[in-house]
Amino acid sequence: MPRRTLLAGCAAGVLAGCTSGSGAGGGAGGVVSGTGLRRRAARDSSALLARYDATAVAHPALAGALGPLRESVAAHVAALAGAGGTSPDGAAGGDAAAPAPAGAAPEVPGEPERALQALIDAERAMADQRLRALAGAPPELARLLASLAAAGAAQAHLLSEARP
Repeated sequence: MPRRTLLAGCAAGVLAGCTSGSGAGGGAGGVVSGTGLRRRAARDSSALLARYDATAVAHPALAGALGPLRESVAAHVAALAGAGGTSPDGAAGGDAAAPAPAGAAPEVPGEPERALQALIDAERAMADQRLRALAGAPPELARLLASLAAAGAAQAHLLSEARP
């Protein structure tokens, strides 16, 4: 199964690249200005994680292919929440890899092909959003956001390859 091997290998590489726990650089002003951006990015990643979970529940046949990519998104949440010491919902010491706080579960299309397309669209939108946020981010956070944007673009491509 070369596709699964590729997915697992890419997910492992993304996980290794997204575990930077360093704080935002750029002096005290950078830390203050980057806090809100970091929290927003963590919330967005948590929402994406919830979308992966909802898709796997709605389409159990896709769960195996989505697993490594889902774990990568969980690592993104942890990387974003790790340096700030708070979970995406702002609580101190929370489980950074947990999905977004309770709320309405993301809607998942009934057809597996459309469900995958929804994940592809979400990954691409997240990557684009992170690239746009680079200009206002402190250096360390900008590096993390750039890495996460690249990972999201790669995941969108891998999802397109996982179509049945």
